[in-house]
Amino acid sequence: ILSMKIDWRNLEALPLSIIFDKLVERIDHIYFSAVCKNWYSIAKFNYQNRQIHNNVLPMLMVPTKGCRKKRSLYGISLKKNYNFILPVPCKKRFCGSSHGWLAKVDYSSKVTLITLINPFKDAVSITLPPICFMDRYRRSVHSEYDVHKVVLSTNPIFKPHDYVVVAIYSMRQCLAFLKAGQKTWIYIDDIHRLFNDVIFYKGLVYAVGLLNNIVSFDLSYLKDEKVIPKVVSLEGDDYADRVYLVKSLEGDLWLVRKFIDFPEGEDNIDPSRGTKRFEVYNLELDFQTGELIQMLQIDSLGDNVLFVGDSDSVAVSASYFSNYLHKNSIYYTDDFYGDTLPYPNGAFDMKIYNVKEKKFRQHCPYYHWFKGMPPAVWVIPPFQWD
Repeated sequence: ILSMKIDWRNLEALPLSIIFDKLVERIDHIYFSAVCKNWYSIAKFNYQNRQIHNNVLPMLMVPTKGCRKKRSLYGISLKKNYNFILPVPCKKRFCGSSHGWLAKVDYSSKVTLITLINPFKDAVSITLPPICFMDRYRRSVHSEYDVHKVVLSTNPIFKPHDYVVVAIYSMRQCLAFLKAGQKTWIYIDDIHRLFNDVIFYKGLVYAVGLLNNIVSFDLSYLKDEKVIPKVVSLEGDDYADRVYLVKSLEGDLWLVRKFIDFPEGEDNIDPSRGTKRFEVYNLELDFQTGELIQMLQIDSLGDNVLFVGDSDSVAVSASYFSNYLHKNSIYYTDDFYGDTLPYPNGAFDMKIYNVKEKKFRQHCPYYHWFKGMPPAVWVIPPFQWD
């Protein structure tokens, strides 16, 4: 029997493309492209000419087994822990995951600093100017929760002089903005508060609060120290524990509301503690006046699968990932924090909620090394061609 030595590096484009098509997780695409120049060119061609460019599956950044200093990645498609260690603090909560960047908070000498970290680009970081708010709206402990969420308009690596940072900060959950190169933040008048999520949508920024209060503003006019936004929807009396804004695959703006149960016995891991249900609404907006025409609840997500948490809220295609994702579902992480220790046992309320069936499934098991650690967060490893 003659043995054949296969020249893997110089395989033809067709078999390499078939191999590449079988890979689902973004980190596997990165591994593929790192094999050699030939494999890199195939990966680049597929990203530039195929559906894959617009269909990226978020991964979970989780605590690392046997290492209390760094984080690793978990792929929900194959339910697999990847041996890809990220050089980021393991015991720090990240208040944002946006365009491949993470946001963390440091507090010293009564100054609150937000630092952006790119764990996929040699852990390069951007320290933003101090964000200012009154001490009575600052936490006496767990200062990393003084900033609730940070969202970027785009990847600073691609547009280093043309990106915007939005922060939800203080116990009043107010809004502040920072354009690239600015030395001070631009603050939204704090009569508008209790916000929980922000999205860049059709040239405007929209922010939503826990009482269905929604505001918008145009970034091109952000020049003053304080800005009064346009009110899209007034506060109601129907409180949700968490809310998110997400752009659907069809281009509509959706509001996702999350309701949480808090039974007694918080000291132990109790599967009944956590998310009770979600509600999803399609927001019909008048783009001439900026007002909300109607908010229509939907019981089917169509081809959309949603990912929410301490990260950008995103939608991906159920049909594209038909072998890996559950249809009509919301994949969520544990992003609730209170005045007491936020995660005494680790963040374990991470599940899949089927909007149509109103049932829960698991997407990542709770491992014992999650105990006492900050919550997992969705990340999308960027693929940069240079």
